[in-house]
Parts: sequence; C-alpha cells; structure tokens
Amino acid sequence: MDIGVPRFQVLLGMAFSALLAVLAMQPDVVLAMPPDLSRHSVEAPVALAIQEATPRAGDLVAARKIASAARVVGVTPELGSSYDHTTAPSAVIAGAEMPVEIRITNTGVRPWPAGGDHPVQLGYHWYDADGNTILWDGARDALSSDVASGQATTLNVSVRAPQNNGTYTLAWDLVQEGTGWFSGNAVAMKTERIVVGDGVTLYGKGWGHGVGLSQWGAQGWAEGAVGPRLSGEEILAKYFPGADLVSLPSAPSFRVLLSAPSNGCVGSTIGDTASLSSEGGMRLVNDADPTVVYAQTGPGQLMRASRSGASVVVTDGRGVAYAGRDPVRLVPVQSWDPISIAEKGLSYRGDLWLQVAGGSLTVVNVVSSDDYMRGVLPGEMLPFWEIEALRAQAVTARTYAAWKQSSAGEREWDVRDDTSDQCYRGQSVETERTNTAVESTAGQFLFYDGQPIRAMFSSANGGASENPGCVFNAIRVGDTWGCAEGWPYLTSVPDPAELAAYDKRGANPHAELWSEHFSGAEIRAHIIEDYGIDIGRFVSMGFNESPGGRPISVVVRGSDRSVDLHGGQFLRATLGLRSTLVSTTPF
Repeated sequence: MDIGVPRFQVLLGMAFSALLAVLAMQPDVVLAMPPDLSRHSVEAPVALAIQEATPRAGDLVAARKIASAARVVGVTPELGSSYDHTTAPSAVIAGAEMPVEIRITNTGVRPWPAGGDHPVQLGYHWYDADGNTILWDGARDALSSDVASGQATTLNVSVRAPQNNGTYTLAWDLVQEGTGWFSGNAVAMKTERIVVGDGVTLYGKGWGHGVGLSQWGAQGWAEGAVGPRLSGEEILAKYFPGADLVSLPSAPSFRVLLSAPSNGCVGSTIGDTASLSSEGGMRLVNDADPTVVYAQTGPGQLMRASRSGASVVVTDGRGVAYAGRDPVRLVPVQSWDPISIAEKGLSYRGDLWLQVAGGSLTVVNVVSSDDYMRGVLPGEMLPFWEIEALRAQAVTARTYAAWKQSSAGEREWDVRDDTSDQCYRGQSVETERTNTAVESTAGQFLFYDGQPIRAMFSSANGGASENPGCVFNAIRVGDTWGCAEGWPYLTSVPDPAELAAYDKRGANPHAELWSEHFSGAEIRAHIIEDYGIDIGRFVSMGFNESPGGRPISVVVRGSDRSVDLHGGQFLRATLGLRSTLVSTTPF
C-alpha cells in the first residue's frame, strides 16, 4: 500500500549511512547491517505528499552535510552519480509543468537497473529559501534502460513548480526501490535555484558585452585594488594573454567616417552639407594627385561641401571651387592646425576626404593612428584615471581600429566616429593627460599571427570576462545555441580588480548589483515586437549558459510555443539591459 515518508526517518537513514562510512575507517569496530529502508520506497506512490509532516528549518542544509560526511573520510560508495546538464528554467509561474532534460552519469561501481524488483529512478525534492522541505518526493521517472558504471543517460522529465510565489531550490535525487535515496548513501544531489512568480526579475552586474579589456578592471589593476599596481603592458597581458605587443612607427593612417550615420557621440552629424574652416587656411586638392590644387582659403575662411546628385560640390568665397564625382581632399595649410566642421561642432587633425557615395555626402577624416587615438581616448576612458589604465586603453583602441582597417575591403572608411566603433571627437577633446598616454604607447598594437587582433573592450564585465565565441559568434547547435570557437588570444578570465576598482568619485558603480523586472505580458510583447512570434501567456524563462556564466541563449516558454533566443540580442537589444551577466536571483 502507499506509505508517506516521515522526514525524520529519511534523515535518520541518511545519517546512519554516513555513520557507517565513518565507522568503516575504524579498525576495531564491527559494522551492523544498515536499517531496512525498503518499506519506505518499494511501493512508494508517484508523488509522495509530505505535507503531513511539518517542514523543519535547514532540511536541505542537513541533507548536504550528511552527504558530504562520508566523502570527507574517502569512502567510495557502490552507488554514485554526477549530474551534467539540465534545462530547468530559472523563473516560472506558480504551479506550471516544466519539461526538463537532464543528463546523469553513473559514477558508482554498481549498475543502475531500469527494471526488476529494485529499479533506479530519478526523483526530485523542493525546498524553500530557508531550506525547509516543501515536497520530498516529486514525480519519479524511470530509466529507459540499464545504466552501467561509467555510462551516461539523458532523461526528459516533467516537474511541477510550487503553487506559491517565492525562491526555491529544486534538488535532483536518484532513488533505488527497496534500498533508498542516493542522497542517503552520501551521493550529492544536484540543486538548482528557481524563482516562482508572475514575471521575471533579472539581477545583473557590469556594463557592456564583457569581452576583452574591462575599463574599470584596467583602472583597478593600475591602482593596485587587489595587489601590486600593474603597468599598461601587464594589464594588456591579463586581458589578451595570447597576443603580442608590437611597435609599428609607420602604421598607415586611419579613415574615420564623420558623416551620417555617425554622430561623434555628441548627437551631431553631417547631412548633405559640411561647413569647413581651419585657423591657418586650407587647400582643396585632387585625392589621386595632391599637386592638383583647386582652391586655397585664407586663415579661418570658410569652405562648404555639399551633394548635387552623384557629385560633390565645394564652394569658397569666390564661388564653385570644384564639382565632380572624383573624391577630393581638404588639407590644412599648416599641418598642425585642425579642420573644424560646424555641423559636428568639433575640430579634427589630419585631412578630410570628400565624395558622394551611396547617395550621400561622405566626409572621412584621414588621420595618423596616434592622432586618432588623441581624439578617441578622452571619449572612451576618463582622463583623470590611472595613467597605466589609460595606456592600456590606448593600445587596445588603436589595435581595434587597425583590425577594422584590415577588414575594410572596398569600403571608403575604416571606423565610424561613434559607439558603433569608438567614440572619436577629434582634437576638440584632447587633454594633456590622455595625450601623454598616447605618446608613451605611440605606434603600439596587439598582434596575433602577424595580424592586429580584434581588441574588444567594455566598461565593466561584472567580475569575469567572457569568451567571444559565446557572445559575438554563438552558433545554432540543434535546437539551441552554442559557443563557437573563440579567439586564440582572448579567453574568459576572472577580474577581481574590477569589482574592487574605484576612482575619485567612489567605488565602481557597475560592481553593484542592479535589477530590472519584466512582467509576463511585457516579455510576450517584446518578443512579438522584435521577433514577430507570439508565445502566448508567459510560462517560464531559462538560460543556456556559457562557461563564463552568461546566457548564450534565453529559452522563453509560453502557453502557445517556446523560443530559444540569442542571449546578447535578447537581453541587451530587446530588453535593454546593461550587460548579459544576469541571473534571476541576487549574486
């Protein structure tokens, strides 16, 4: 007949198993036979209700301590298991059925029979946030076949969520009918934290994609937040361990797109007209042959470039200086003078390249790699930060632009002047401190296998950088997403200095836990808007996580259908989160 399992008997059996393991190590102790647990499991019902017994605080803690006691004395039980993969969601509505795939390996000596008088089955327990038992014996699932020692098996099970909102622990546990639960024989359970509620609250740390150099991390390493102060070169080695630091004094100039859609990180762009001037005057020359001069202005005098059909038209105070489809170049008479663009509200070192391309006036700043960095560094890192952090950022940003240049192909420009590449505001934002950092790293790049690396950086990674193969190059693997091969010069590394970093304003704000709540209806609406899919009523959300802890993909299940969405795209673009280092519980 069906018999409910009183909790004290289960824990007693678990404690007795651990005691036997300890006594087995004592030379003069005669071991008694273990208690017969068969009457508690042979004919147990599919879902044993334990509500008759009052839950005690710390049941989960006690079970874990008992399971670990035997492992401490080095006893290898005949029964053993390890849990590798599960698709349990991180958040679910109350009372919902959760389809879960779980992979288990037999690490014990004894095989697991699927049938007979003593079959091994998979069960689960629910505990509340305080470790009290909510449900001891969830629905059990049978093995499809016997599992020999060392073999693995995958089960597809259905788990019912608790009926009340809250944070719970789902503990997976194998049971052998007529013998007892594996956790009673010092076999650790697999536990997963699951939030039951009407929507999803996402907790996160960091700001940005988390790949490559962390700017707050560089600041922390430079100021010695977790140890000795590091130089810029040592900081680069932390974040790009497989790259070589090389010096290229004669590196080619960069071509920076200043016209639409670029906005220079100040919200201003160039449409079909650009108003140009330079303190020492300018020359308008043929791009292919700079000895051909079309016009020259005096100090501070204005030239205006505009589009007329497929041609670029340049006028000065005397009229049309040039009209044609060939590109032209505007050069300052005094090479050290910047050229100002009224529409941008900024001035730029180097030359300006003008042409109509793609139906628009295209304005490109042709500038040396180091002068480019003078205009980038103040926009990407605070000028008052540690000089070694600024030096590391300078090399990283210079290398990124060189990588973009190497893949530009037939494009008229290498990088944009906004956050789609790097925030470049030219000579107008230069500071003495950032210029010092640029000069001390002049011509330095990070290379791998003879080529500039894709030197990525973000504001803060949340305490660990991420494998780019899981962020930028994630690929479809069957019905879900997986990490593609990463980059050999960049791996996922812990970043304790970022969490401890500070500046004159205080501690790193991105090391603090932030949270955003989304109702089920909001999640449904976002998916309809961005993906054109209606999942129906929201049921659950789960994460397919990378080794670094960020979701490669997010699985959202609804009443009508489920979707498996690219993690970075869904979390940052669709939901607008600051980073992808997120969880449904505080961490």
